[in-house]
Amino acid sequence: MKPQNQRNTLQIKKFQGSLLRWYSRHQRILPWRSNPDPYCVWISEIMLQQTQVKTALPYYDRFLSRFPDIEALAQASEREVLNLWAGLGYYSRARNLHKAARKIVKEHGSFPQEYSAVLALPGVGRYTAGAVCSIAFNQPHPVVDGNIRRVLVRLNGLKAPPAPAYFWDRMSALLPERNASSFNQAMMELGALICVPLHPRCGKCPVRGFCKAFKLGIQDRIPEARAGRAAKNLQMIVLVIERNTRILLTSVDKPQFIPGKWGLPSRILQGGKPAEKAAALFCRKILGTNHALSACAQVRHSISNYRIHAHAFCLNPGKSAALRPESRDYVWASCSQYKIRLISSMFRKIIQKYGEFQSAISFG
Repeated sequence: MKPQNQRNTLQIKKFQGSLLRWYSRHQRILPWRSNPDPYCVWISEIMLQQTQVKTALPYYDRFLSRFPDIEALAQASEREVLNLWAGLGYYSRARNLHKAARKIVKEHGSFPQEYSAVLALPGVGRYTAGAVCSIAFNQPHPVVDGNIRRVLVRLNGLKAPPAPAYFWDRMSALLPERNASSFNQAMMELGALICVPLHPRCGKCPVRGFCKAFKLGIQDRIPEARAGRAAKNLQMIVLVIERNTRILLTSVDKPQFIPGKWGLPSRILQGGKPAEKAAALFCRKILGTNHALSACAQVRHSISNYRIHAHAFCLNPGKSAALRPESRDYVWASCSQYKIRLISSMFRKIIQKYGEFQSAISFG
C-alpha cells in the first residue's frame, strides 16, 4: 500500500472511531433501534421519508400495534392501512408498504435479507434498501439521506453542490465493513443532532477535527446538496351536505391527490373566483337545484407537496334532495360509516369543525 493510501486509511479509521464512540453515548432511544428487526426498520424508514422523527413516532407505535409483523400487514385491507397512515401524507408510501408486504409473503415467506430482493420491493429505492440491509443485517451497504449529504458537504468543505454519485462514493469509502449498522445510523444522527442545516453545533461535534468547513470557517455557508420541490399553494372548496343525519360522500368529485376512495365533495378553486360563488355552483351541479350555503370552516392542511387552504360550506337540503344524475359515485353515509370511509385527515378536520359550527348555532 502506498504511503498516501495508508494515511487515508488511517484517517478514515480515526474518523470512524470518533463517530462511533460518540454515537454509542449520545444516540437517541428509538423503537426501531431497540428492536432492529428488518420489518420494524423497514416501516420506520418508509415513515421517515419526508417526515421528522417526532412526527413519525406515534404513527409508528400505532402501526406496529395493529400490524406487528409482515403477515398482519399483508392480510390487512388497503383501507385499514391508509386509515392508520392518515395524517402522515405522501400516501403512496402506505400503498407501496401494503403491496410490498403481500409480495414478501407470497414470494419470500419472511423479510428477505438479499439487497437485490429488498431493492425490488414496491416503494424501495437505493437508500431504503441500504438502510434496511445495513441496520437490520449489518451488511456493508452505504446510505445517503439529507442529513448525510449535509455532513459530507461540510466535512469536505464543498463550495458548490456535487453530483449525487459523489455522496454514494464518499459513503462507500467511509463505511466500515463490519459495523455498517452503527456507522450509517451514526452519520444520520450526526446530521440530525449536531450538523444541522442552520447554526451547526460544532462545539459538540465529535469529528470537527476532520471537517474542512469548520477549519475554513464556512460551516454556515454550505451549498444546497439537493434542491427540494417548492410547495404548491392551493385554494379549495369543500361541501358538507347533510341529510337526515347522513353526510354526502363522493368517489369522483374530489382531487385525486387526496387519499382514499371516498371524500367530501371538493374541488380546487380556480382563477380567483370567490369561494362562496364557486361552492354554490358546485352544489347545484351535484344536487341539481340551488341551495343556500353557510360557511362553516376554514382549514389549512399540508399533503404531499401541496399546501391547502380549504373553504368549507355546509347545508341541510332536507329529505327530498336527490342527486342528479343518480350515481354509485355518491353515498349518504352515517356517522359510523363516514368515520371509516374518510381517510384524509383534512376531511376529518372539516367534519369536526362542522360539528362545532352546528353546536354553536344550536346554542346561539
